[in-house]
Amino acid sequence: MLVKGLGAFFILLASMLWSNLQIARLRARVRQLQEFRLALRLLAAEVGYTVTPLPRAFRQVADMLESREVKEFFTAVCRNLRDADSAGAEAAWMKAAAEQRKDFDLTERDWAVLTRTAAGLGGLGREDQLKQFTAVEEQLTSFSRDAEERYARGEKMWRYLGVLSGTAMVILLL
Repeated sequence: MLVKGLGAFFILLASMLWSNLQIARLRARVRQLQEFRLALRLLAAEVGYTVTPLPRAFRQVADMLESREVKEFFTAVCRNLRDADSAGAEAAWMKAAAEQRKDFDLTERDWAVLTRTAAGLGGLGREDQLKQFTAVEEQLTSFSRDAEERYARGEKMWRYLGVLSGTAMVILLL
């Protein structure tokens, strides 16, 4: 009887941990989108108002960020820009996106917008780059609102799903 009780407990625990992992991924997406929005606003300020060279601008933006993943992304872009074989800011951004993508909880749609940020980066005029940053930031704002709504709806659903699926498995196995 003790073994069955322990088994039931571990099944419930595993299903609840699984549901909490899903909730954490939803929350992480919201946080990462908000941090990218902030990073783009900071980068726009560095490029547009202080006319900071891109490698230093990426480094300064990375230093101001809190999210480990987004900070590492901007650090990777800076590192890629400083490499001797770097083909420019656009290539540095795309290389960092390819390398860092697995560390994020962002969707394909999020990455499509973020990779569009690289278009003309460092090659366009200052005003065009600022327009590009503004357009991407507006899209990320929309995605962030959507992610917040999904998180609010999904949190309760995943909690119930974890408990109920674990309970169902325990009932089926007993």
